[in-house]
Amino acid sequence: MKKVFLAIIACAMLFLTACEKHDGIDYFKSKCIAELNGQKYIDQTPFTINPNVIITPELNYSEKELTFMTLLRSERNGEIALTVRINLYCEDSGELLKNEQTIEKIDFQASDGGNYEWEYIKYCRDNKISYARVNDEIVNNGTFKITSYNVEKRQYTGSFTLQFSEGTLKGDFEI
Repeated sequence: MKKVFLAIIACAMLFLTACEKHDGIDYFKSKCIAELNGQKYIDQTPFTINPNVIITPELNYSEKELTFMTLLRSERNGEIALTVRINLYCEDSGELLKNEQTIEKIDFQASDGGNYEWEYIKYCRDNKISYARVNDEIVNNGTFKITSYNVEKRQYTGSFTLQFSEGTLKGDFEI
């Protein structure tokens, strides 16, 4: 009985430190706030105890590869307006956490009749070339920077700037 009580207290403490409340709804602390053409966007997942929930923003890091995804809405719990995916590669171990990363769309010719976006992404992955997408559009250029991190605790803060057909999307995140 004592172990159950301690487990409940531990879960309650985890809940209180891993969430924040807005408009009476609890949200995970991980969030991304971005702006495009004067419009503000946010990604912050409502707190739920469900093994199938996808918590975004999401960052996965290994020493030579980093992926970032955020689902931006014009208001919390609104419809997804912008899906941002960033894939970064490097040769030097740890460089992705220490230095600002540059993203530049490369010249690429899709096979005749092929799907340009799919072929471009496959080419970039196969050749370890950094790229980003907003919705399904390949970003022309941009930057991504981790400003602070704790790899063991999987805590990261940072920013990104992505230029694509609709303008320049600037965002800050905390995971």
